[in-house]
Amino acid sequence: MKKSFAVLTLTVALFVTSASLAFAAIDPYGVIAPSANSELNSDSGKFSDGNGPRIEDNENKNIGYIVPGNYAKYAEVNFGAGGAAKVKIEVATPNAAGSVAFAIDDPKGAPFATVQYEPTGDWQKYQWFEAPVSGLTGTHDLYVIFTDGDLNVRGVQFEPAAGGSGAASEANPQTGDAGILPYALLAAASAAVLLLTGKKLVRRT
Repeated sequence: MKKSFAVLTLTVALFVTSASLAFAAIDPYGVIAPSANSELNSDSGKFSDGNGPRIEDNENKNIGYIVPGNYAKYAEVNFGAGGAAKVKIEVATPNAAGSVAFAIDDPKGAPFATVQYEPTGDWQKYQWFEAPVSGLTGTHDLYVIFTDGDLNVRGVQFEPAAGGSGAASEANPQTGDAGILPYALLAAASAAVLLLTGKKLVRRT
């Protein structure tokens, strides 16, 4: 019984650790993919089909169907102690020029940067646009606010200030971490062991 309890305790600890690692903070110094968002907000309005912004099912997996004021939230973005010097966003639009604002912790807060973009010629012809950043350090929720709408977005990336954090791990350039898949699989395996161990304990009691 003591041995079973020890195995159960170890399994729980392994599961908690694995789950925590799987959802580690986003490293902004690699390309942050649209799928890394924790919220696509449409409080300001929805597209003509009645739905809000979404990840499109195409090879680019971009955020599309954006109207003015919609925003994407990226939780727990770690800018490090050295901070960021520049923010870039990869945009595509055949229509008018516009802007994208960036804020932290509150979508209604004062933007720390605003990127101006120009027409790229097509909905899937992407181009990077950028703006300088200063004083942005530590871990924050990042809000990408689509001031003008009418654009597609394929990526967001920050450049570190001199002496700041390095580039994202090559193992997973989309999220900037070492890749959550191994940790997710470890968490799933731990959960399975926990379930089986629990069943054995029930049978013995």
